[in-house]
Amino acid sequence: MDRDRTFTRVQWKEIKRKYEKAKKRKLDVNSYRRLLVLHMRGLGKTNKEISEAVGFSPYYVTELVGKYIKHGLDAILEDKRTSNNRRMDFNEEATFLAQFVELANEGLIVTVEKILQKFEEKTGKPSNTSTIYKLLKRHGWRKVKPRPRHPGAASDEEIAVSKKLSKISERSNWKKIEETSETSTKNTSACG
Repeated sequence: MDRDRTFTRVQWKEIKRKYEKAKKRKLDVNSYRRLLVLHMRGLGKTNKEISEAVGFSPYYVTELVGKYIKHGLDAILEDKRTSNNRRMDFNEEATFLAQFVELANEGLIVTVEKILQKFEEKTGKPSNTSTIYKLLKRHGWRKVKPRPRHPGAASDEEIAVSKKLSKISERSNWKKIEETSETSTKNTSACG
């Protein structure tokens, strides 16, 4: 259901002038589409016709027209939403992470929770650990690989000594097992 919202002469002239400039000058696609909605509405098109032509929902067409009437053309052309909701630019993030590189070089353990705490102090807003993981990934940080050896593992000397034990050693249980298996096979063959 269309609301009958017509533009004043001043508003219509402003829309037409901006639309003509937008056709000549390259405007981002979404801003151009929003401006096209206003232009088509000024030409007397219905919400359904506009939505089919532009690709917006009829309800969004009504919302855009109301937004224009209430806040003006700047509210339509400048979309405040962005896909990047970073609180620092890339260079600021790099300088922020530099302090943790120094801590790691001193031998201290750097955790995501510590970075998150400092990040929240710097930005003044709460964040999640996922924000920090994405920040670290953008700057080429990685998780540290697990150590190649367990700290409680036997030393190389202990391993070498254990390899010297053989089957015929006095301390080896293998000899006893072999002797008992040979005697048991002799007894079974003699009985049969």
